Amino acid sequence: MSFFDKLFSGVAGGGREPQKPSGVELELRRRLTVLASDEATQDAPLRYFLRWEGQVQGVGFRFTNTNLAQARALTGWVRNMEDGSVEMEIQGAPANILSHLEALHASYERMGTRFRLVDAQTRAPLANEDGFIPRY
Repeated sequence: MSFFDKLFSGVAGGGREPQKPSGVELELRRRLTVLASDEATQDAPLRYFLRWEGQVQGVGFRFTNTNLAQARALTGWVRNMEDGSVEMEIQGAPANILSHLEALHASYERMGTRFRLVDAQTRAPLANEDGFIPRY
């Protein structure tokens, strides 16, 4: 059990109702689910630009995204923006991106951290990108 798991055990979500994904995120998840279930597209790399708002700075959001992405063989980057949002580009198989989104919410739900996906745009996959990194 990690430090945060011990700290927040019994405080699931800080006493709040679980946060529901935004409409933007629900649509992205729907597309990823369809692509992941189709043999013709399930292994094809996809790339998305994502912008998150809410409690996304000062809570380890870049670090968490980096670890989750690396564990799922995803590539890309994540960075804090001056307006308090976080932007990222993420690339990989549809099922891996979907798993990343689910794990991201699970990681912060136990602490009651609120954030939402406000923009998701398709980008052309990069052929020679290696790893997932935080940008400063």
